[in-house]
This record gives sequence, C-alpha cells and structure tokens, in this order.
Amino acid sequence: MPFLGTTPTQGFVGANPKQSFTANGSTTVFTLTHPVANANDLEVFVGNVRQEPTAAYTAAGTTLTMSEAPATGLNFYVINKSQAQVTTTPPVNSISTDKIVNNAVTVGKLATSGTLPAYNGSALTSVVPEGPAFFAVLSANQNLSSNVTTTMAFDTETFDTDGCYNHTSSTVTLNGISTPQYCFAPNVAGYYSIHLQARPQVLTSKQVAYVFSIRKNSSTTISTGQFDGNMGGSTDAMYFNHTILVAMNGTSDYIDFRGYQYNYTTPQTLYISTSGGNTYAYGHLALKL
Repeated sequence: MPFLGTTPTQGFVGANPKQSFTANGSTTVFTLTHPVANANDLEVFVGNVRQEPTAAYTAAGTTLTMSEAPATGLNFYVINKSQAQVTTTPPVNSISTDKIVNNAVTVGKLATSGTLPAYNGSALTSVVPEGPAFFAVLSANQNLSSNVTTTMAFDTETFDTDGCYNHTSSTVTLNGISTPQYCFAPNVAGYYSIHLQARPQVLTSKQVAYVFSIRKNSSTTISTGQFDGNMGGSTDAMYFNHTILVAMNGTSDYIDFRGYQYNYTTPQTLYISTSGGNTYAYGHLALKL
C-alpha cells in the first residue's frame, strides 16, 4: 500500500513460517517444526479455509491437536506467527557510539589489512615498528693501541634483519648505501635506538683512561664517555654502556663505534674483552619518520 512521507525501512519476514502436513482422515495430532505458546500463535488452514483457534484446534509446544482429523487429500498447512521477525536496515552513518556497548569491539572486528586511521583521522603508522635491526659482537679480544682512537670491530652478527650492518673491514654497498667497515646503515628513515657495551682490560694499580663513543657518519660523535680506572686487582671489572636515540635518513646515514685508551702509568696496548658476551652493539628502528 502507498505511504505518506518516507517509506519505512523495516518489514516482516518469516523464518520457516509455513509448515505443511499430509491429511489422511484419521490423524489428529501433528508435530510442529517450531514450538508455540498456544493456539493463537498459529494460523491453521484445512482445504485453504482458516480454522478457529481453540475450537478447531489446540496447540502447545511442538504439538498441534485438531478437534477433527482433516480429510484425505485436503490442503492442510499452518502459519507459525511466532516465527515472524522484524528486520530493520539502519540508514548509512546512523549508528552512534552510545549505541555500542563499552569494550564490545573486539580484535576480530578490526581490519587485518590496509591502513588503520589515527585518532585525528590521519593514517596510523609505526604502531609496531618494522625495519632494520642488528646485533653484533667481537669474534675475539680487540687491541686498542695507546692514545689512538680505534673503530670497534664488531665482526660477528648475531642477527641483521635487513642486511644493513657491515661486519667486514672494508667499505661495501648495502641497500644502495656506501657503508664503511663495521657500520650500521639502515635503509628506512626513522629514529633508531643504538646501544654499545664494552668491557676493557683491567690493569692492577695503574691509572688508565678509557673512552668509548657512538658516531654518526664518521664525523659526529653523538654519545661518548670516559672512565679513569685504577683497579685493585686483575679480577676487577668495569663496563661502559651507551644508549641513544638517533635520527637516520635511510639513504646515507650510518653509525659506527669507537674505542680509546691511555695508560698514564705505562703507555701500552690494551684490549677490549669479548669473553662471555661482554662487548657488543645493537640497533633497531624505534619510530619511522
């Protein structure tokens, strides 16, 4: 029928509302597919003539009982009104947040591909950083000549996810980046967490100055520290640790590590210990640019 104004967006549909039976002139009890509360939940037709509830039939649960057995050959069926459903299609952009139960949106309802939106509507990036990372150690103790700054030879890679660390003593090209010896040259622009740990040789009752540094592009020292030691025994130990966050452009920037020592008492060559994982360096992408 026509409507005044906007046509309603809802309608009635049936979930298996009609059920047909075979009449044989003797059976009065029939089993319903779906249970009902009483006779008024059913419309019963015998020979296409609607029957009067409670007078011509009764119903409860899944049992339909006719007061008289329908004659053989008659078209005998029921319409289960209790199965009627109202369906509504909400208009586009009509569901507001107050209609959703708090914490009801689960991971299973979130997109597994594409770009998630940020809170401000822009693309959400760097939620889980993906990019270059490395961990390298010394394969043997490394000598440090007196009063000479030396590049630390981290020549054994524990891992190098994107092939961005040069563990050799020569300059090589990695991912299109010219990379000097023992350098990390990531190919993704971002902020990188860089860490250095070193354990130098301990001398007994001799004053020694140690300096360890992290450099960028062989020209800029971005983290350094000095320790003047005068240890009481050769079993004593000291460690240097540096951690710094540094911006890398992903095209030409690289990082290396430097060591220096000077024995004030008796200048001589000393070493950095690699025993037991004492000396190592690592770096990883923390936030993409």
